[in-house]
Amino acid sequence: MTESGITHGGSSIRVELPPARTEPLDAERTLWPILPRRERFLAQQVIGGEPVFAAVRTGTKVDVGSWLLRGRVWIFALADSLVYVACGGCGLRAHARQIPYNRLRESQYNHVTGQLALAPVEGLPFRGLQVDPIEGYQVLAQIYRED
Repeated sequence: MTESGITHGGSSIRVELPPARTEPLDAERTLWPILPRRERFLAQQVIGGEPVFAAVRTGTKVDVGSWLLRGRVWIFALADSLVYVACGGCGLRAHARQIPYNRLRESQYNHVTGQLALAPVEGLPFRGLQVDPIEGYQVLAQIYRED
């Protein structure tokens, strides 16, 4: 584990982050098969052939234009950006966006609420992403990794 100093709102918080992953996931064998069909199609459109270093099925759901169902948010850590996608079975509104890591340098994990707060990004359809601590800290490790 490596120690990283992250500054939030004027105060310095020292947190231990796992090492950033340097080997991409085998998308064909481990990533694409676990994604529902619509989310897989949307993610493949945004990600293209870029390597994926982390993939997280969050507990967060957003409005996708369906009266009855909300779409689950998935996040993917690429080499230099984070991608999120959410769509529903019959929803009219799909969400997909790629955000460069340099715009996420104030992101943090709130262990009390269990949410990963991506900051300071405007226009996200969510405030925080409900993720397990290990997955949240791994995403932060990818965001804050030093090349």
